[in-house]
Amino acid sequence: MGARRFNIHEQISSADELFLARLAAEVSECHFRAPNHISVRWGIPSASEADEPKLHPGDLTQAQVRDLEAAVVLFVKQDYEAAKNALEPFVAFNHEEASKLYIKVLQKLRVADWDKIARRINRVSTDTLFVPAGSTEVIDGQKVILIHQGLSKSLGHNAPRCVVRYVTHHEMLHEQLGTSPEDPHPPLFRRLDRSFPERARTIAWLQKHSFHTIDGVLV
Repeated sequence: MGARRFNIHEQISSADELFLARLAAEVSECHFRAPNHISVRWGIPSASEADEPKLHPGDLTQAQVRDLEAAVVLFVKQDYEAAKNALEPFVAFNHEEASKLYIKVLQKLRVADWDKIARRINRVSTDTLFVPAGSTEVIDGQKVILIHQGLSKSLGHNAPRCVVRYVTHHEMLHEQLGTSPEDPHPPLFRRLDRSFPERARTIAWLQKHSFHTIDGVLV
């Protein structure tokens, strides 16, 4: 199933906002026996990206295709600084797949504001093949859990309640266990994640609607 393009200029309904606030409090109390001190809101996670860069030669000159292929080779060779420099001309004119690879490069280089750059890029293209259903980010100096607005009723697929609960639980679990970007899903995390009620139904729904899951690409 192809990913849907989400209109990031529209507003989440007040009903969806209230639903998410109540659900976050419920998940925190039921699963962690503690109040949640991190804001949970709808949005588009900054790490949205495709699994692999795909070249579209018809959109580029032969020289540009060669340059982009060279950038991919540099990425594979883990020469991230050179790959970054090679990709920047393509990012400048919003080439979709090059921009997604560029985000990966910034993450590998641990660029301090990579998430802000990613949000800007993903507002140009939000119909990526696979996107994270949630993420924990720092926005304006505050840690925030973002639940992809594609799960909402007003702007998205109207995901079943158990799906939004699972994604919220997944992100809160990262915070509770203090996981790191280098090892986001250690054995204890996976064990607790697998214990979530209706998990099989939830994972199937997310995969059907082109969202990343812990059972697929690690996010």
